[in-house]
Order: sequence, then C-alpha cells, then structure tokens
Amino acid sequence: MKGVFVLDAAALLSNWTQQYPDSEFVTTRGILDELRNRPSRERAERLVLIGRMRVADSDPDSVRDVGLAASKLGDLKVLSDNDVSLLAIALSIQGAGRTVTVVSSDFSVLNTATALEFRIVDLTAKMRHQITWILRCPACGHKEQQGSKESECPVCGTKLTRRRKKSKRLD
Repeated sequence: MKGVFVLDAAALLSNWTQQYPDSEFVTTRGILDELRNRPSRERAERLVLIGRMRVADSDPDSVRDVGLAASKLGDLKVLSDNDVSLLAIALSIQGAGRTVTVVSSDFSVLNTATALEFRIVDLTAKMRHQITWILRCPACGHKEQQGSKESECPVCGTKLTRRRKKSKRLD
C-alpha cells in the first residue's frame, strides 16, 4: 500500500508499523498521549526520531467536516476528540492529493473513515459494514438522528440507546 498511513493508538500499541518499513506514518499528539506502556511509547518516539512518523495538528475546517460526516452516521457521540482530530488530519492530507489509509481498531473511527472515502486497515479484521445509527428511547420508542451528544429522551427523559438504522456492505 502506498500513500500515508494515519495511525490510531492501536497501531502504535502493536508492532503493526514494522510490516511497512518504507511507509510514511502520521498521528496526533493526543494519540501519542494515549500510549501508556513504555514499549509502545518508545516505539512511537523512535518512529518520530528517525523521521518515519510525523505528529500533526488538525485544522478547524477539517474538524468541522469530520464532525458533520460522523453526525450523519450517528458516530459523533462515541468519537473522542482525539479520534476526530485524527480523522481531520487524514482529511487534510487527502485534500492535498495524497492517498490516505486510516489504521485503527475502533469501529466508529473506521466507520467514519469509510464515509470520508479513506482506505482503512481494521486491526481486528471484524468490520464488514458501514453503519448509520439512530438514537432510540427504550421506554417510549422516540427516535432521533444522532446529531448531538445528548443521551436523554426529550419526550420521557429515559437514556437513549444507539440502534442500527441501515448498513452498507464494504467491499
């Protein structure tokens, strides 16, 4: 695979990067901060020191665009700020005309990445469908699109749950 690999923490927690010795990697400072064990931190620091991995910052326009895409899918509520920032960096790189592959084990990150038309590497090899979610109240049945991070039913006050609205098979 050519292009740029945008790495989530799971790729840095494993030895995944060793499979692609001549590839370019990008991640965020927030993702590096998620690395708690010493071997993973040292591996990531080594990649930065030898120039194989770059630590980038996201721009506000890309963050907004990722938020809109995640909101349409119903993933915004479960994506962390680091996840959104990672996808925003991928969007910026793609906007510069480069091929981007997002590497993660987080289903919501991968789901949003497919909507943004990135290539993906699922480290768990379990993702088969892109899913659009809705919020549903288990008490009264009220349904709403996931646009916000609200988790309470506006009708009865019960906690809303995520339910699959539709899915599209990934090739």
